[in-house]
Amino acid sequence: MLYFKDATRYFVVVCALIATAWTILSCGGPDPEPPSISSGHADQAQPTFTATSKHVVTPTVPSTPTPENQTKFIVNSAVVNVRQGPGTNFGIIDQVKEGQKFEANGTDQSGDWLRFCCVDDEDGWIYKPLVIIEDSELPVVVVVIPAALPSPTPAPPPTPKPAQPTHTESGLLAGIMITPENRCSPYDSDDYPYPQSVEPQIIAQMGGIIYGPYSGRYFRDRGETDIEHIVARSEAHDSGMCGRDAQARRNFARDLLNLTLAAPSLNRHQKSDKDVAEWLPHLNECWFVKRVIDVKRKYNLSMDSREAEAARGVLANCSSFEMVVYARTESDPPATATPVPVVAPAQTDWLAKCDSNNNNRITCKEAEACGISHPVPSSHPAYQHMMDRDGDGQVCE
Repeated sequence: MLYFKDATRYFVVVCALIATAWTILSCGGPDPEPPSISSGHADQAQPTFTATSKHVVTPTVPSTPTPENQTKFIVNSAVVNVRQGPGTNFGIIDQVKEGQKFEANGTDQSGDWLRFCCVDDEDGWIYKPLVIIEDSELPVVVVVIPAALPSPTPAPPPTPKPAQPTHTESGLLAGIMITPENRCSPYDSDDYPYPQSVEPQIIAQMGGIIYGPYSGRYFRDRGETDIEHIVARSEAHDSGMCGRDAQARRNFARDLLNLTLAAPSLNRHQKSDKDVAEWLPHLNECWFVKRVIDVKRKYNLSMDSREAEAARGVLANCSSFEMVVYARTESDPPATATPVPVVAPAQTDWLAKCDSNNNNRITCKEAEACGISHPVPSSHPAYQHMMDRDGDGQVCE
């Protein structure tokens, strides 16, 4: 009985082992690695399949190599602008010079502009007709660029400052244009020459005395004096003479109406080229200002507003416009001394008598009608109101 039970147990164990082996043989082991597949073309890659636990196939696509899309060129103009984009409405990055070589990597759609590298570490654009392309067979990639930036709106021009008003005076300043000084051409004193021979004529106008009306000083001889232009030459230049020809400037420089005598220190260092707003004499103010007006009117010269205001201030307190010659003393009196006025003999007002058309000038025809014989020398009182075009000290020759 015991033997039978043991045999049965062995039989069951053997059957279990056989069943297990059968199961293993019929079901198989783990999945094998699939073989790689090749088409046989080495220049054409195929996907590689990799087994996963879920048997999902993931393709890997290799990148496509980039062609060398560049064209060499040489700058063929002396200096060429490099711009931020293809057009003159783009800003300038830099400039390149003739003979420099670069490689283009693009062109705009019109083909007129090349993009190249590099200027200041960035791409730039250059106008194609200004370069020589060395290898035109290399492809140039067409680059589509954004539309050009709109041109900036220009700033409005600054509002001009209102100009100083210009007008013509009346009264004692009648005919004088009031306007700012203007040096319309460079000033050169050599353009206003005058001969030393005019000095005796100046002395003759003052009755033969060597006298300085600004200070009331008498001089021993002509060596102690300067020929003084009442309206300084540079002041006249800035008041309208800058636009006149050489002959007009010479006539002005030697016109006795505008000449007197002064000590060199006064002429060169005190008055110099100042106008009546900047300087007035200690003596004979009324005569001086009236003479300035007469000279400016004769030569159609202007005054600025400050000068006109100063002139009006002096003229308002004048009872006479004659030069006062102060009495000679043993020693010349200082300007602060109380002068003893010696008024020059009354003279005929030739301008009032002969100026028939009231233009503040006397013509040769008007002089003849007034009984003035020709030629009229510079010593005649009417001479100062006449035009000596050749500057020889005589008119109406």
